[in-house]
Amino acid sequence: MMKIDDGVEPLVRSALDAAVNRDAGRFEDALAAFSDRAQLQAGVELAAAVAAFVLFEIHDGVPSAADAEALAQDIADQESWIGLRQGETASFLAALTERRPLSAALGREGAVVLPFIVAANLLATSASPESGEWWFNYLDKVEAAIEAAG
Repeated sequence: MMKIDDGVEPLVRSALDAAVNRDAGRFEDALAAFSDRAQLQAGVELAAAVAAFVLFEIHDGVPSAADAEALAQDIADQESWIGLRQGETASFLAALTERRPLSAALGREGAVVLPFIVAANLLATSASPESGEWWFNYLDKVEAAIEAAG
């Protein structure tokens, strides 16, 4: 069971908020706010778990390779403010769907940045503000499901 660390969770939310708002300076500051390597690792793991949960939920399971490739292109286009590339985004999505370690699929910097950016993108594009559900409300539900599922 994945227990979400109460000290890490607000830092992850801050990074996600900066990413949703496409604020590069605030995003950089949010990543720098993690106190040490272990705390950053826990944040990356939580962001990756959120990204995976939303990815599987919007595709009603594991997306096809074609769907993942198309999604990677969409995310790279939408998140050009941070310099995301389709190839690294596709590698990240493939690692999630194949349950491979992120470190094997991505370089060091990508393994830190991509989980937050992809999670923020998926949360923001999947939440339904017109029905009253904002990305941060959706995140509450996702985190509860992650803790419950383990």
